[in-house]
Amino acid sequence: MNKKFAFTLTEGATHVAKSAKPRSAAFTLAEVLITLGIIGVVAAMTLPTLIQNHRKHEVETKLAKIYSVVNQAIKLSTVEYGEPQYWTDWDCGISSTPTCTIDEAVYRFNKYIGKNLQILKIEKIDDSHFNVYLNDGEILGFRNFLYDINLYLNQKAVENSIMGVNTFRFRFSPKLTTGFSSINESYYVSAIKPTFEPYTWSWDGTNEELTANTRGCSNNGTKLFCTKLIQLNGWKIPKDYPLKF
Repeated sequence: MNKKFAFTLTEGATHVAKSAKPRSAAFTLAEVLITLGIIGVVAAMTLPTLIQNHRKHEVETKLAKIYSVVNQAIKLSTVEYGEPQYWTDWDCGISSTPTCTIDEAVYRFNKYIGKNLQILKIEKIDDSHFNVYLNDGEILGFRNFLYDINLYLNQKAVENSIMGVNTFRFRFSPKLTTGFSSINESYYVSAIKPTFEPYTWSWDGTNEELTANTRGCSNNGTKLFCTKLIQLNGWKIPKDYPLKF
């Protein structure tokens, strides 16, 4: 005999009890593994680009900053010593025949530039090289003729220097001199102005020469002109920059 059951709500009741519990939502192991696999593939494709872009940004930031900081230090010294072209005791000769000992070079650097920088320490490497460690991590590398200067982005760059990637060449040559380049048979200037500038020795002033010259920023050149190439692009690494970061 079939029996019928009726459900009634008593006074104050708010719901009717259900006899079956709803199925809880959950991922299966296979679904989790597939998701993780997709994430891994996407990460593998995008992570190298993100790392490279981060390194490029670091280079751009540090190049623009050091250019500003050192030139500000030089500008402060002009108040005390006059224009750089009149800093006669800065002169330590030329690269082939330096006239300063390492101690004399360090003294002259400190007199005109160093005292206006935030320096952590100065380390003498040997009889002709010294490095200046700045508080924010960059390192300036000098030789005892003073005017050619390397910017090392960090300590790793000092230990494994790669020009145009983690090391960049600058020059501070107060005397504005010209010369004749046997490389391209043209006249050049050793310094465009008596300030801290990207290295341009034997550059004829054309954009093409920045990559074609033996000192050019190319896989076949010594990459000394890479600093200038980036500066002319507004301190941004060009899209066709020949070196990888």
